[in-house]
Amino acid sequence: MRCETCGAPHACPLQTQIHQGSSPPHGLHGIFNVNKPAGMSSHDVVSAVRRASKTARVGHAGTLDPLATGVLLLCVGQAVRVTEYLMDHDKKYRARVRLGVATDTYDATGAVVAQRQVSVTREEIADALQSFVGKVAQAPPAYSALKRAGTPLYKLARRGVKVEAAPRQIEIYAIDLRAMALPEVEFDAHCSKGTYIRSLAHDLGEKLGCGAHLTALTRTASGPFSLDDALPLDQLRDALANGYAERYLNPLDDALLQFEAIVVEPESARAIRQGRTIACGRAFTTPLLRAYSADGECMALLERGRQAGEWKPHKVFAS
Repeated sequence: MRCETCGAPHACPLQTQIHQGSSPPHGLHGIFNVNKPAGMSSHDVVSAVRRASKTARVGHAGTLDPLATGVLLLCVGQAVRVTEYLMDHDKKYRARVRLGVATDTYDATGAVVAQRQVSVTREEIADALQSFVGKVAQAPPAYSALKRAGTPLYKLARRGVKVEAAPRQIEIYAIDLRAMALPEVEFDAHCSKGTYIRSLAHDLGEKLGCGAHLTALTRTASGPFSLDDALPLDQLRDALANGYAERYLNPLDDALLQFEAIVVEPESARAIRQGRTIACGRAFTTPLLRAYSADGECMALLERGRQAGEWKPHKVFAS
């Protein structure tokens, strides 16, 4: 009998475990799905968790503005090394937009730069939103964390330096008008990484001819992580302080489920830990490969070697 997950010529008890994610190693190594409160920056949340966990190895996967709430993924311990794969995931948001008023930051924290009369129908708003669906070139806000010569754009903007960030290719998969109580509207958006909902609000106002800015934003999902499962920050801090935070910890390989998996024998596991290439006769379609030890630990991420069927360590996770 051949394992459907790893291709090994035997029944593999790890098949279900790999699909669902292995348990984290001893200590805090994994991903916290936090419901970020309004008024805090993403860095503020990271700092709070660093203090509560007494570890510096904490990072976030995808910035949320202080105005925003919702899913903020925090990587702890070895999981900081998979942050980039979490950031690649698509995102879902619920946004509230004020029509008729444009601001320099594209949200409610900025200075008003224009005001116009609002005279639009629900159908016009819905049509304008649908016009953004697909691959589009989006200009990031002048007030953003993107850097120019090492300096964040928002710092340059505050100094009065006018810098236009180059448009970036993003994709809106779906956008739906949820509510309308003029001058405010609410919509849900499903989009690729790198999408600025503030820019989307601004562009909506431009398309409708009345101007607009973002007044509230909630990230409802980041890849497979949803707001329904997100933990309030205060609850996480309490769990860290009282030693039961592991019950809320998602395994680091939850960031890697887009890659195929293999279970390696002890000899191959030693080779991987030593940085050596291993051979695998099975064909894989993903560019990277999750490697699990016989006890179910996600021990490494592998990349293709020079020869067909060869895989070499890309990232090895210490146990």
